[in-house]
Amino acid sequence: MSAPTNNMPAKKKIYPLFIMLSFLPLVIMVCLNTAATMPAVIVGAFKMKAEGDAIDFTNTASLLTSPEAQTALTIGFICYAVAAIIIFSIWYRKTFLKHQIKIDNKTAFSVKSVVLSILLIIGTSSLISLGLYTLNALAPAVMESYRETISSAGLGSNFLTTLIYACILGPIAEEMMFRAVTQGYLRRSGLNAVAVIFIQAILFGIAHMNPVQSIYAAVFGLSLGLLRHKYGNIRITCLAHIVFNVFGTFVQSAIASLDMPDAAYFAIYGTLAVIGI
Repeated sequence: MSAPTNNMPAKKKIYPLFIMLSFLPLVIMVCLNTAATMPAVIVGAFKMKAEGDAIDFTNTASLLTSPEAQTALTIGFICYAVAAIIIFSIWYRKTFLKHQIKIDNKTAFSVKSVVLSILLIIGTSSLISLGLYTLNALAPAVMESYRETISSAGLGSNFLTTLIYACILGPIAEEMMFRAVTQGYLRRSGLNAVAVIFIQAILFGIAHMNPVQSIYAAVFGLSLGLLRHKYGNIRITCLAHIVFNVFGTFVQSAIASLDMPDAAYFAIYGTLAVIGI
C-alpha cells in the first residue's frame, strides 16, 4: 500500500447556510411583487363592482384590465423597484462590499469590457429571440398565452413608464437582488464558479414566474452571472441588464414592425447571436 501523498489539493468546504441564504432574495422579491400588485387588484375589483361585472379573484389578469388598475399597477411596480434597490443596496454594502477587493469603475468599465459586455448581451438577446420565434412556429398557443400575460402587466403601454421601470429601475433592482446578494452568498458557499453562475441564473428564471419568461430569463442570467464573475463589479451587470431591456423593448420592437418574412428574422437574429456571443 502506498503512503498518502501531501500534494493532493484540499477539498473545498461547502457551507449549506450560504446556499440557503442565496434563496432569500427570491423570496423577498415575490413578497415585494405581491405587495406591489395588491393595490391594483383592489382598484380593479372596485372598478368591476361599480360597473356590475362579476369579480373573479382566481384570475388576477382580469382585474387589471381597467386604466385605473393599470395606473395603480405601474405606480406599485415603480415603488417596488425603488424599495428593492434601497433594501438590497444596503444589504450588499453591509454584507459583501466591505469584505471584498474593490474594483474601481475605471478598471471595470474599460473600453474593452464595455464593448465585450454589450456584444454578449446583444448576442444573448438575439439568441433568445431566435428561441421565441421558433417557439411561436412550433407552439403558437403557448406564445399567445405568454403575450397576454406580458400585456396584462401594463408597463409597456406608456413610453415614459417603460423607460423608467423596465429599462432603468427594474434592471438595477434585479441586479442588486441576484448578481449582488444571491451570487454573493453562493460565492461564499464554497461552490465552484460554474455552479454559482448556474444556480443564480436558475433562481433568476424562477423569479419571473412565467414558463416562457423563466426559461429565457435563466439564459440571460447565465450571461449576467458570467459578467459578474469576470469583472467583479455590479455596476457593469446593471449596465448590461439595461442594454438588454432597451434592446428588447425598442430595437427588437422596431425590427418586428418591419413585417418581414420569418426567414428574414431568423437571419437577422442568427447573425447577431453568432457575432455577439
